[in-house]
Amino acid sequence: MAQYPIAVLVGSLRKDSLNRRLATAIAGLAPRDFELKQLRIDDLPPYNQDDDANPAPAVQRLKAEILAARGLLFVTPEHNRSIPGVLKNAIDWASRPR
Repeated sequence: MAQYPIAVLVGSLRKDSLNRRLATAIAGLAPRDFELKQLRIDDLPPYNQDDDANPAPAVQRLKAEILAARGLLFVTPEHNRSIPGVLKNAIDWASRPR
């Protein structure tokens, strides 16, 4: 098992996005004791505070993967001078208390 698991959030859903390829290249350059894992965010429901008490299984999975990591890396494009909505949604879910 890697000594330093790093969670990677890619802010693009495209299978062949430049950012996904960059994240994969970064993982290939990481030291042996680092394991960079791209986390899935395309299945998260839109954030709704009403669901905080009972989050969807995809949200629970994302939070568990982030908690298991020793670091978090964002690799993302710029959309309209901001971050992509899908990444913002993932951050909103992941940052909520359990």
